[in-house]
Amino acid sequence: MDAPVRLISVVRDFQMYKHCILDNPWCAGMEKTTLDNRLENRFITVLYNEVLARCAPDEWLVFCHEDWHPDCDLRPILAPLDRNRLYGPIGVYVEEGRLADFIHIMGHVRHCRKDGKAARVVNGTRQEGRVDSFDCQCLIVHSSLVRRFGLRFDEQLSFDMYVEDFCVAAYERFGIESHTLDIPCTHYSKGSLNDRFYRSLAYVQGKYAGSGKRYGTIVGKKNTFGRNCTKRIHHYRNTWTARLRYRLLK
Repeated sequence: MDAPVRLISVVRDFQMYKHCILDNPWCAGMEKTTLDNRLENRFITVLYNEVLARCAPDEWLVFCHEDWHPDCDLRPILAPLDRNRLYGPIGVYVEEGRLADFIHIMGHVRHCRKDGKAARVVNGTRQEGRVDSFDCQCLIVHSSLVRRFGLRFDEQLSFDMYVEDFCVAAYERFGIESHTLDIPCTHYSKGSLNDRFYRSLAYVQGKYAGSGKRYGTIVGKKNTFGRNCTKRIHHYRNTWTARLRYRLLK
């Protein structure tokens, strides 16, 4: 029997959450855990860790923003997967080179404003593949992996960089890889980089300053952490000029 799929969201905008999750026909048949954060406004990481601490032995946990709208049934996609990995719809991988490093986008997602306008699709080099980290809009993990290794979010992070940190911590401590999946989805948020984001980035940069690898984020090609973040970094695009530059600088 396939493991059940549970959607977990910290919610402040219930109108958006109703549109993306509760009334979304693609989410029918999946359990929903709604974490109402309107009054207490607690850190997302704290609320998510409470879910991890009491998750069932056999279930897929989909940690997603209130404005993340799956445009497909997740159950047949998740059923055959390797339960020893982390998954998400879009992420990045930093390939380190001799003279410069390259950020490869993997996966795909449709972005738009809260009103559905100004939509665009962000496409990676491939839709499925290995990444360093995912965007915080969605992280998927099987509960057996959580329970085996005691995986938790870093509660020093309030809203930004917590999924990136979760992925890197899982890889550095336990060798757990992250992979993107071909999940048609829409994120009703353009996002913005504010002081809170840069404080979170600085915290993670300090945390992994001694790492043996450079890691990336989907938000801005220079927002990296880990080893030697002073080396030049390029956003790899699959054009002949990019491929030539890639060969010369690798």
